[in-house]
Amino acid sequence: MAPPAIAALDSYSREELLAEAAVGTPLDRTKAAPSLPAHLKVAGDLDVAAKRYRTNDSVPTLAELKRAIPAHCFKPSTLRSLSYVARDFVALAALYAGAYATHGTKWSSLYLPFFWFFAGLFFWALFVLAHDCGHGSFSRSKTVNSIVGHTLNSFILVPYHSWRITHRDHHKNTGNYERDEIFYPMPESEYAGIKGVAKWVYSNTFFLACFGYPIYLLRGYGNRKQNASHLSPASELFVNDVERSQVTLSVACWWVMASALAFATFRYGAGIVAVYYGVPYLIYCTWLLVVTFLHHTEPGTMWYNSENWNYVKGNLQSVDRVYGWLENLHHDIGSSHTTHHLFSAIPHYHLREAAAAVKPLAGEMYNVSDKPVWTALWEAFAAWSQSHVIPDGTDVFAIPAPTRSKAE
Repeated sequence: MAPPAIAALDSYSREELLAEAAVGTPLDRTKAAPSLPAHLKVAGDLDVAAKRYRTNDSVPTLAELKRAIPAHCFKPSTLRSLSYVARDFVALAALYAGAYATHGTKWSSLYLPFFWFFAGLFFWALFVLAHDCGHGSFSRSKTVNSIVGHTLNSFILVPYHSWRITHRDHHKNTGNYERDEIFYPMPESEYAGIKGVAKWVYSNTFFLACFGYPIYLLRGYGNRKQNASHLSPASELFVNDVERSQVTLSVACWWVMASALAFATFRYGAGIVAVYYGVPYLIYCTWLLVVTFLHHTEPGTMWYNSENWNYVKGNLQSVDRVYGWLENLHHDIGSSHTTHHLFSAIPHYHLREAAAAVKPLAGEMYNVSDKPVWTALWEAFAAWSQSHVIPDGTDVFAIPAPTRSKAE
């Protein structure tokens, strides 16, 4: 049910935001809020929408935010980036050496849970480095980005260019529920077109947990396209011959890795491959699903239609989270994700410094969550389960806090 229009909002001009950043202290927020345009159709948490809604011309521009960031933050070092690849592979080699040494011994059952967790974590870390390649922030060389990206992504069964293209579209449309690529709230008409098990998955489960990402690669998200497979060059996700030829290469690399796993299964047995590759792979998929979901689902964040959206305002709906001592191991992907969304050309090792420069200028629009991850995940999933469908024609949607059932 679409809620009524909001009578007031807390909206500040660009000049006020810049002034606040200059003095380093919050402006007086006690002044009367101007009225929300009467035609605006708002859904979700009305109080939050009233507080957080901004007109497009009251948000700092991308150029203003960029000027605040030290110039060196935009300069990747191929050697430094490769050092992180080496670090992750050395860690994986040590983990597999331990697995080899304990296999068939009384220590195996004690070692395996440790191995699974950290091997899955470093699979996920390799994904983050391939993610830098896809954004061009790993190296200034397109050739290096492509070679390293294909190597890392193929190892963890991701078609590099397929993912790079759709992830680019996600960055270009973050916070726009009409055009974003993943985790957007679906208009009623789109949701109605989803059939059978897929609708049950979206409404009742956490996207099948560790299987969510493989399913996404195979069929996409939502119901906008009939063929949204990342493993098909003919997919509607890819719009021209250049993209399709790139995807063909990446899918071929994917099949090389899949064939290697098939050979290992034939040579060593399905159990060995499942234990020493399959379980870490599923843990990595769980990391990917949890982290990306929490980046874009938090009570109080906003979704806009195309008319009310702009790039900065939409990407400021991303959320920064810190994963404790694990943060460095997965290359700070959580602690400065919003800044990464605004400036994807910044390599991961410069993002914290860049975020420190962006936050004062963005002010209260910059989302940082200090909730424990498990608490945040439960709240985000509960909120999503109650608000993953929105009325057609919604202009602004504020994700509400989850409500408790009467039984609770």
